[in-house]
Parts: sequence; C-alpha cells; structure tokens
Amino acid sequence: MRLRYACIISAVLGISAPCFSEVEAAKEWAPQEVTAILAQSYGQLLMRPMGMEPSSLQKNEADQQRYMVQSGYALQLAKGEKSVKQIVEAIALSSEFNAKWITPHMGTAQTGSAPGKAIDSLYCALLGRRVDSASLASARKDLVSSGFERVIRDVIDGKEYRDRFGDAKVPQVSSEKQAAVGCPQVAL
Repeated sequence: MRLRYACIISAVLGISAPCFSEVEAAKEWAPQEVTAILAQSYGQLLMRPMGMEPSSLQKNEADQQRYMVQSGYALQLAKGEKSVKQIVEAIALSSEFNAKWITPHMGTAQTGSAPGKAIDSLYCALLGRRVDSASLASARKDLVSSGFERVIRDVIDGKEYRDRFGDAKVPQVSSEKQAAVGCPQVAL
C-alpha cells in the first residue's frame, strides 16, 4: 500500500515512469510462488538452498539472522511490497553475495585480473552469462569510481536485465545456452 501512495506522490511530482513499472511488478504472490522465487534466487545468486523452513534452523546466530532475512523477503513478495527484481537486488547487495562472488576474487589474484574475475562472477550471477569485453571495460570504470555496489546496480538496472527478466523473473541462463555459457550456476 505504501508503494502505491509513493507512486501517486511521484506522479504528482513528475517522476512517474519508474514508479509505475514497480507497481506493475510488485504484485502479491501466492505462498508456493514465493517459495519458488526465493529458491531460484538463492540458487542462482548464492548457489545454495534458501533454507527458510524453521526446522532447518541451527542454534547459532548466523542461521537465525539468515532465516529472518529470508522470512522478510518472503513477506515482502507475498504482500506485493517488493518486486522479484528488488529482492534480487537486495540479495546481490548482501554481505553473503559479496563474500561468495567478490571478496574471493579481489584478494587472491593480481590487481589487473582480480576485478575482471569478480565482474565476470557478477555477470554470471545476475545475467546468467559471462561478461563481454565492452561490459568489462565499463564495469571496471564504475568499480574504480564507485565500487561494486554501483556495478551491481548498473547491471540490474540495465537494458539487458530488463529485457530478459523484467521486474518479475529471477535471473537464469536460458536452457539453450547452458552448455556454452561456462557459469557455475549452470551446474545447479
């Protein structure tokens, strides 16, 4: 409901185009759809099961925190407060995503190849494909000037993401391209 009021206010202020696409995409999802969306998101972006069932909780603080975050995503999707794209973005900006795809490649390789490997990993996770040379050059510039958060947001807000996944689909490799892509998610 808050999103709809924000959209009305945005329209009055003359910034309506992005807001209307969010309203359209931020629909309410059935419980089984929410479960499928989150399972796909965690599989694609973090390469692990979502584990949101209370029975899967361990008694340690990290597992409890992870459960709370996942439960929040589930509620936001179910109520239509966030679109699938917004949940994907939140996961991509998380410390777990950073630890999975960025940090390992930044600290171990030579300065010239480390950002390239991390950027390639981002493209695999967020677009389901390897990074091309033009995208790599652009992402490296953004990385130097603004950091990985900017690179992640640029990919998610980009035309390719919008055309392939819109606001209501989880990123994935198309079935006909799976063998040729070379991203680790293909093995899932």
